[in-house]
Amino acid sequence: MTQITAKDKSKEKFYQALLQIKSEGLDYRTLTVQQLASYAGLSRQTFYRHYQDKDEIITSRIHEFKLNALHHFTQTSNLDAQSMISFLLSYWDNHREFFALIEWSGLREVFIDNVAFMNREIMKMNNVVHLNETYISNTYAGAIYMFLVSFLSDEHRHTNIETLIQLFLTLTNGQELLFK
Repeated sequence: MTQITAKDKSKEKFYQALLQIKSEGLDYRTLTVQQLASYAGLSRQTFYRHYQDKDEIITSRIHEFKLNALHHFTQTSNLDAQSMISFLLSYWDNHREFFALIEWSGLREVFIDNVAFMNREIMKMNNVVHLNETYISNTYAGAIYMFLVSFLSDEHRHTNIETLIQLFLTLTNGQELLFK
């Protein structure tokens, strides 16, 4: 059984505070660490014990997402574009608030960079080598990001995920350059 540490509890309080602040319509850019700490019911010192700046609350979770996704992909036999995008759509469908924080904070480039890294790792897992590897992984990462922006909008909340997977694969030519 995993034990939750005081550090984990503090980090979760800061994350929950960001969710609350966003829901109240406050501007992320003008949010101070003191305000964030106050919402979390913790001190500025506690904040700086865990983070260098407020962005790190979100960027560390993006990094955790990337590592968890890569772990999932290494455990998946016969990883292909369909199982990859299925995992991503399901994950983000269940973590809409997290994606909304990424958007609200303007940290989409961090998200895209992490997905591009993930794409390069998938290419390595599949023994795929291309001269334009960075271009390919970045392009697919941008496509994934833009697709998630559309998919996670309220108007698509009840759209069938299988239909969206097929649409994404059609639009990106099956992301074939990650797998072949």
